[in-house]
Amino acid sequence: MKFKEGDKVLFLNEKGGGIVTRVVDEDIVHVSIEDGFEIPYAVGDLLKTGHEEAAPASRRDEPGIDTGKQSRLKMLTHQAVDIPEAVFLAMVPRNQDQVLAGAMDFYLVNHTPYFLYFGLMVNKSGHFQGIASGRIEPSSRHHLGKVERTEIEDWNHSLLQTVFYQDGKTEPREPINRHIVFKPVKIYKEESFAFSQLLHQKAYMVEV
Repeated sequence: MKFKEGDKVLFLNEKGGGIVTRVVDEDIVHVSIEDGFEIPYAVGDLLKTGHEEAAPASRRDEPGIDTGKQSRLKMLTHQAVDIPEAVFLAMVPRNQDQVLAGAMDFYLVNHTPYFLYFGLMVNKSGHFQGIASGRIEPSSRHHLGKVERTEIEDWNHSLLQTVFYQDGKTEPREPINRHIVFKPVKIYKEESFAFSQLLHQKAYMVEV
């Protein structure tokens, strides 16, 4: 089933629904829910119910918010109160029903109250290559792009460098200069992909 901006949808695997605000590709769309947040969903998890003449303004239309690969989406942090403040690399299978097959969407998740300025480099055969940089708002996530499973080795031992910032009175937080290390074989184990309160999807989360 194809979707377009403004389509009303219901969620097949959970209560509620929303309005499509952006079509990423034939497999992924962004849905604005009643709380005003925009969440990515696999099209197989949605049921079209109608079409709005005017879709609600998406966060991608706000000043300072990049589109496409640079999308930043607010998280429902009130449902993630038990998760410690941290930065995560999240690997989200595009096919949520078959998490061991197909491409994945990679996100950098800023689960802190600080603005996060970052640079990310992957490790290609021992040589670092810069692939992403920018700013992530507090309690938000940054879409790094679509990654095929054959590319996963490049992401093991990738290097993340960050600076944290908060307006007004604040407690300074130490910058991060750290390798992201995980076992690539985990993406072929179903138990690695648990439902994430931060992403509202099954994901393999690596804390930085």
